[in-house]
Amino acid sequence: MMRQYLSIKAQYKDEILFFRLGDFYEMFFDEAVEVSRILNLTLTKRADVPMCGIPYHAAKIYIARLLRAGKKIAICEQVTEPVAGGLTERKVVEVITPGTVAEDDFLEQGSNNYLAAVYCSNKKTEGNCGLDYYAGLAYIDITTGNFFATSFPKTDFKEQFLKEIGRINPKEILIQQSIQSEFPVLKQILSEFPSMMQNFYPDWSFNPDQAEKRLCSAFGTENLKGFLLDINSPEVPPAGLLLQYLEEISGRDISHISGIKIYAESDFVSLDDSTRKNLELLTNLRDNSPAYSLFESVNYTKTAMGTRLLRRRISYPLRSKKEIDKRLDKVNSLFKDGKASAVIRETLSSILDIERLSGRIAMKKTHGKDLLALKQSLNSVIRMGSLIEEKKLNFLQINDEEKKLLTEIRNLLENSIDDECTIALNDGKLIKKGFSKKVDTIKNIKENAHEILEKYLDDERKKTGINNLKIKYNRMMGYFLEVSLGNISAVPDYFIRQRSLSNADRFTTETLQQIEDNINNSEERLIDAEKEVFDEVCTEIGSHHRFLQKLAEEVAELDVNQSFAQAAILHAWTRPELCDNSGLLNITNGRHPVVENHLRAGDFVPNSIELLSGEASNQEDRTIPSFAVITGPNMAGKSTFLRQTALICLLAQIGSFVPAEKAVLSPVDKIFCRVGATDNLARGESTFLVEMIETAYILNSATRNSLVIMDEVGRGTSMEDGLAIAQAVSEHLLNTIKAKTLFATHYHELTRLEHEKIINLKLDVLEAEGKIVFLKKVVPGAAGNSYGIHVAGLAGIPQSVLTRAENLLYMRSQFQKERAGQAESPSGNTAIGSEEKAASSPVSNTLSLFPEEELILNEILSTNPDETAPIKALQLIASWKKKALGEMT
Repeated sequence: MMRQYLSIKAQYKDEILFFRLGDFYEMFFDEAVEVSRILNLTLTKRADVPMCGIPYHAAKIYIARLLRAGKKIAICEQVTEPVAGGLTERKVVEVITPGTVAEDDFLEQGSNNYLAAVYCSNKKTEGNCGLDYYAGLAYIDITTGNFFATSFPKTDFKEQFLKEIGRINPKEILIQQSIQSEFPVLKQILSEFPSMMQNFYPDWSFNPDQAEKRLCSAFGTENLKGFLLDINSPEVPPAGLLLQYLEEISGRDISHISGIKIYAESDFVSLDDSTRKNLELLTNLRDNSPAYSLFESVNYTKTAMGTRLLRRRISYPLRSKKEIDKRLDKVNSLFKDGKASAVIRETLSSILDIERLSGRIAMKKTHGKDLLALKQSLNSVIRMGSLIEEKKLNFLQINDEEKKLLTEIRNLLENSIDDECTIALNDGKLIKKGFSKKVDTIKNIKENAHEILEKYLDDERKKTGINNLKIKYNRMMGYFLEVSLGNISAVPDYFIRQRSLSNADRFTTETLQQIEDNINNSEERLIDAEKEVFDEVCTEIGSHHRFLQKLAEEVAELDVNQSFAQAAILHAWTRPELCDNSGLLNITNGRHPVVENHLRAGDFVPNSIELLSGEASNQEDRTIPSFAVITGPNMAGKSTFLRQTALICLLAQIGSFVPAEKAVLSPVDKIFCRVGATDNLARGESTFLVEMIETAYILNSATRNSLVIMDEVGRGTSMEDGLAIAQAVSEHLLNTIKAKTLFATHYHELTRLEHEKIINLKLDVLEAEGKIVFLKKVVPGAAGNSYGIHVAGLAGIPQSVLTRAENLLYMRSQFQKERAGQAESPSGNTAIGSEEKAASSPVSNTLSLFPEEELILNEILSTNPDETAPIKALQLIASWKKKALGEMT
C-alpha cells in the first residue's frame, strides 16, 4: 500500500494527497506533519512513518481550510471494491486548487473566485498605448464563466500589476518564469497577497500560437477579432494558458466559457492600490473586513450575482459621461417608483445564483437541488419580467425568442425534476413521474412489487384454472408458484418444476423470473435510469448556458441599480449632475457615506466644496479655485472631508446617487488619495519613504482631469524639510498639473501661499469657558491652533504629561517671540527674560526645575556664528557648559 501511495504521490508533488483508506483520507511523511499543523490534527506514527487522517464524510470542511491556506489538494479514491488480502486499486479523481474550485462549500457567494495569469511580451506590439513592449493579464472565474483580460506597457508593470491584482484579488495566479528576473519588484508585490497561490510557468508555456488556437476552440470562432484580439495581442498567451490549466487541473467540461472581455485602463477611473485602501472601498483598514467600507454603505443587493457586480463596479468606476448617465437613468427610474422597487426587491430575494448554477450544470458538477433552485429563480425572473414590462422599466432586456426559451427551460425543469429530490443522485427520488416512461416503469416495479405479483398470479389462475394457485417467497428459491397435489394435472407445460413436497409442488416461469429480476434489480436500475435522464436534462440546459449567463447579467444589473436606489431612499442621497470635460467639482452640503451611516440621524455635519481644474475659460471661472489648502486641529474632521469628496466623485462615476444636497461634476480620469502612511519593515521602507513614494506616483501620474487628495505631506521628516517638500508639491500640483486638489496640512505657513487658483479652508472650532468644541464645519480661512494637547487629553494621556506639554509649548512660543523681537517688557523697553515670564505665568511652579536649560537653548538659537569671533565663541561654549554642569549638580 505504501508503494502505491509513493507512486501516486510522485505524480502529484505539489499537491496534498488525500489518500483514501476506508472511511478516512490519510496523509503521510512531511505532508502529514504540515497538514496536522494547519488543521490542528493529531499526528500519529506507524512504523516510524508520520501520518494523520480526516473522515471522508467531513472532508469538505478540511479542504476549505486548506484552500484558504493556499494549498492544492489531490483526491485519491478507491476505485475497486476492497478484497480480503488484496490491494485496492486507487487513483486521483480530482485536483482542487484555490482558483479552480467550483463547489459552493468552498466559495464566498458574494465574491468572484478568480484564477489569473500574467505574461510579458518580448517584442513590441501595437496596444492601447501605441507601439511598445506590453504585459498581459487575464483572469477567469470558472464558476461563472466571467473571463477578462487587459494589457499595459512593461514600463508601468509595478504600478499597473499591483493595481489590477489589488482590484481583482485572485485566489491563484500563473506567472511567467522570466518575469521574476525581469522585474525584481515582483516578489515585493506578491508579498502583499500572502494567501494568493503562486504558480510559475516556463516562458514556452505562454505560446501565442497555441493560445490563440485554444481560445478559438473554446469560443467556437475562426479568429479572435470579435474580441478585439489577434495572435500578437499580449492578452492572448495568459488567457490561453488559463484555459489549458483549467482543463488539465480541474478535468472538467469548460464549455460554458464562451467569450472574453478586453478592457484598457482608459476605460475606467484609475485607482492605485494606496487609494483603494485609503478610501476603504471594499474593506476597512482595521481588520480588512467589509464593515465600515463604502461597499457596506451601498450594498442592499438581494442576489449573489448582484453583490459580485457591485464589488466590480466599485473597483472599476466609469469615465464616460454617456455611460454613467445611462446607469443613473436606470437608478432614477427605480428611485421614483418606490412601489415597483419594493416588489422587485422582494422578488430578487427569491432568485438564487443563476450564474453559478448554470456554470455547475455545464461542468456536470450539479445535483437535483441545484436544478430546483434554478427553476425557482426562473419563475421569479418571469414574474419580475411581467412587472417590468407593465411599468415600462428599462431592465431585463431579452427579446421574444429569449422569453420563449426562458419559459421552455422553466417548463423542462418543472416537468422533469422531482420537488422532493435531494442532493444525492442515488436515492430514486430525482425524476418526476410522467416525464420518462422508462423511469416510470422501473419506479412502478419498485414501488408496487406486491400488486405486480398479485396481477401476475391472477392472470395465471385464469389461464390455468387453478384457483388455489399461490405465489410464495424464500431466500433460497426467491419467488415461486406453489400447486397443491390435487391440481398437478392442470399444470401447463411452461411451468418449470423446482421442488416437490409431500403435499405440493413448486414451480417458476420465465415471466415470473423476469418479474423477480425486475423487482430485485429495480433500485439499481432506477438509479441508472434516473441518472441517464438527469444527464439529458442537464445537457439540454447546459446547451443554453450563454442565454442563462446573459440572464444572470441582466438580473445582476437590476439588483445593483435597485441597491443604489435603496441607498438613495434610505439615506436621502441625490442624483449627481454630470457636465462635460469642464473640470468642475461642485458639491453642496456633501456627507461621508460611511461615517454618516454609523452616526445617529442628523449628527453628521455636511460641508461644501467647489473646485475647477486647469485654466479658467471665462471671467466667472477664474474665481473658482483648483487647489484648497485645508487646516484645522486633529479630530476636527479634515480627513473625513477629504475622503467624502473623493467618495462622492467615485459614487457618481459608478452610477450611484450621492450623499449631498447637490453635486455637479465632470468625470475625473484618476483619483489619488494619499492619506497617512506606515512604515514597511519587511521592505526596509520608513514611513517617510513610503509617503514620498506615494507622493512621487501622484506627481508623475496625475493629469488636469484628476482628483488629488493629500493629507499631511512631509510630516515624516524634520519640520524644515517637511514644510519645504509640502510647499514644492503644492506648487507643482497648482502650477504644472493643475488638477483638482484638496491638501490638508498642519504647516500653517502654506496658508500664506498666494495664487488666483488657491483657497484656504479650515475646520471651525468653538472655544468657550476653557472648553473646545470641534464643529466639523469647513469655513474659509486658516486655522490658528492645532489643539494637539487637547486631543491628547481626549485620548487619555495623564494630566501630568499634558501639563508639562502645555508648559513646554508656552516656553517655545516665548523663545520664538524673543528671537523675532516681539516679546517686550510691560513698559515696552526690554524683552522679558524667560525666568521672569515663567514666574508670572500661571504654570510657573512646574517650570522652576528647567529655566537654565531653556535659557541656554535660547542663547544658542540667538547666536549668529558668522558674526562671532573665535575667542568669543569659545567663551560662549565655556559659559554654556558651566551653566549646564551647574544645573546638573
